[in-house]
Amino acid sequence: MYSYSDADYELIRSAEQILARDCMKDFGLTYRPTKNAAPAIAPDRRYGITDTDSAARYGYRMPPQPVAPEAKLTKDQIKVLYGRTSPAADSTKNAELQYRGKKIPDQGCLGSAILGFRKPYEDNAGAEAASRISTDSFANSQKVPEVRAVFEKWSSCMQQKGHDYSSPMQALETPSFLRGKVSALEKKTAVADVSCKKATGLLKIWFDAESSIQKEMIKTETKALNKLGELHRKKLSAARRIIAGA
Repeated sequence: MYSYSDADYELIRSAEQILARDCMKDFGLTYRPTKNAAPAIAPDRRYGITDTDSAARYGYRMPPQPVAPEAKLTKDQIKVLYGRTSPAADSTKNAELQYRGKKIPDQGCLGSAILGFRKPYEDNAGAEAASRISTDSFANSQKVPEVRAVFEKWSSCMQQKGHDYSSPMQALETPSFLRGKVSALEKKTAVADVSCKKATGLLKIWFDAESSIQKEMIKTETKALNKLGELHRKKLSAARRIIAGA
């Protein structure tokens, strides 16, 4: 309700691309947005890694995401689509950027479409409240006795498998697991991590603890969050209307 899903983001992106296409038409240029590759479901890493197969293949790294093919654009299309962010833009800072005598938005058709579509639905107060709840609840959940106890059980399980970590976050942030090629040790550690989470019931205990904290925090931010949720719904409805009318 207070954040967008991957599907929501794709819906918004599609609407923005249509608005950019219409802007390009005004300059007498065609623009056919590339379709995103079939979106992979991004793994939720809030409590660290959770999938055994992914751990065995990629260790602590994110699985590769599908890449959409880039649209082939002419120099003129690039200039109008990206405005001053385009390599084809006039290098003179104060010169008005034009195409065939018509002023190009500084952000180009794409940037202008994105900013113009998002602006009516911006709510800094609501976004800040949601972000604060997300950040603080995560930190505070790790102080809950039940969570601390299950961390100890997880740590003991990991030690039995030859790995010395006090918490899943410590394992996830191991420097050697963040760069270079994925090593056999990283994969082994990651698989043990997931196994110990499942054996101790860590994920459910941690999730339940944080959910309880969030519910209490939400009570103090009801007005701001309700407004944010309503704006999210309106934005998604607007995106659907744009796509339906394309």
